[in-house]
Amino acid sequence: MQRILINILLGSGLIGLGAQVFAETQSVSSIGATAARVAEARALAQGYQRVEVAVRPVDTRLRLTKCGEPLSVIPTVAKRTLGQTSVGIRCLSPEPWTVYARATVSAIVTIPTLNTPIARGSVIGEGDLLFADRSVTQDLVGFITKPEDIVGREARRDLASGQLVRSSDLISPKIIERGQTVDLVAQAAGLKVHMQGKSLGRGGVGDRLYVKNLSSGKRVEGLVLASGSVLVN
Repeated sequence: MQRILINILLGSGLIGLGAQVFAETQSVSSIGATAARVAEARALAQGYQRVEVAVRPVDTRLRLTKCGEPLSVIPTVAKRTLGQTSVGIRCLSPEPWTVYARATVSAIVTIPTLNTPIARGSVIGEGDLLFADRSVTQDLVGFITKPEDIVGREARRDLASGQLVRSSDLISPKIIERGQTVDLVAQAAGLKVHMQGKSLGRGGVGDRLYVKNLSSGKRVEGLVLASGSVLVN
């Protein structure tokens, strides 16, 4: 009886059908490949180049019905594109399913670094910088990527050789010293009035500084200009 049953299954094609059903499962490699393409595209859209994506292997025990249409991607509101991320892959037909693939995204960036230690209070020159390729796994928020935004500025703290430079590491160099006589400029209705003042502190371009008006004796606050004058509003 058992032998007859096997012959019936073979003759009816049911065993062949079982093999066909297995072949119609979605390949986990296709899910990983889709996640890699999406993660790379997101990083490229943020301006990163030479992007590398390592997708964590999808569980091979998954048995998902083969999608009858191109796999779709679940939109994300996350702004982070580098580092640990996940990509939602979805199929709508013939049988809906959703899988989240996890990946690590990195990028090679060419960025200015310090080629020598910089002491606190020192002004950084062009010769203090060199460009280096760095593999980064986090968005470069706060780091300075343009040398012109570094050169001519003063180190707020001691900086090490090879270090990437953050905006918080630098300040504008002090061009006005405490007790220095400065030109006070007042603007009103399109008119400029120049007066003499005495600085009550140290200040760099863009700093707010208190100055004593030598004519009136009053203390006023103004904005330090690149010319070394103080603009009083």
